[in-house]
Amino acid sequence: MERHCPNFTSAGGRNAPGGARAMIVDGALQGIDHVLGCHVMNQLEFGGVFYHCGATQQARAKFTIQIQGKGGHGSSPHEANDAIVIAGHLVIALQTMVSRRISPMESGVVTIGSFDGKGEFNSIKDRVILEGDVRCMAESTRKKIEEIKRIAFGTARTYGCDITVQYQNDYPVLWNDPSLTKRVVREWKKAGIAPVTDCGPLNPSEDFSYYSQQVPSCFFYIGAQPAGKAYPHHHPKFDIREEAMMKAARAMTGATLTCLAEKEMR
Repeated sequence: MERHCPNFTSAGGRNAPGGARAMIVDGALQGIDHVLGCHVMNQLEFGGVFYHCGATQQARAKFTIQIQGKGGHGSSPHEANDAIVIAGHLVIALQTMVSRRISPMESGVVTIGSFDGKGEFNSIKDRVILEGDVRCMAESTRKKIEEIKRIAFGTARTYGCDITVQYQNDYPVLWNDPSLTKRVVREWKKAGIAPVTDCGPLNPSEDFSYYSQQVPSCFFYIGAQPAGKAYPHHHPKFDIREEAMMKAARAMTGATLTCLAEKEMR
């Protein structure tokens, strides 16, 4: 049977939902017309201002699947029900979610980030825990990928084991309001802020997306690529060119003035 755990979070510092949803519940958006956000990106060219209209960053879900088989001795596999073998088949089956259930015109990712089956070399493991990550750029795709649960329970029936699933949709797609974003871009160009580039959709998820569900919003990026090797965000050697912060301040000021001018014209 499915065990639904809406408050489930994985260990570590990437727990959803971040701060945005709690702020919304506490009334932070009351009386707010627009929300603007800015993120420095050391993978983008230094000095550039980057944006995208519409779906801009991926939605995310996470899941934990526990496979409970029957342990035993490596010399007598017929007396056991090997959870590692079952989990291996399930991992392969889950990859068909993207390759065979999602249109090539859609974007979706299913990642098994943890396969916990540690045991002894001569023992048959009775239990394995899988943890995984889902990313997509549309709510319709998100619903298709939730068939992970059906595949897991089908595997349980096939191999005569018990499987429980904890599945949580957390960050939605970050949606940049096209009208607002285009007005902000026009203001940047008018103010001589350059270069301004449409960077297209970006892969990571972002809790700013909760704001963008509530009011017209614009989330943009400042290129901060360092002179040396650009280690990815969250890497222990992550670094940026700090001069990019001045560009961020100018871009945010221009975006804010655009919103204020629009309000005064009403």
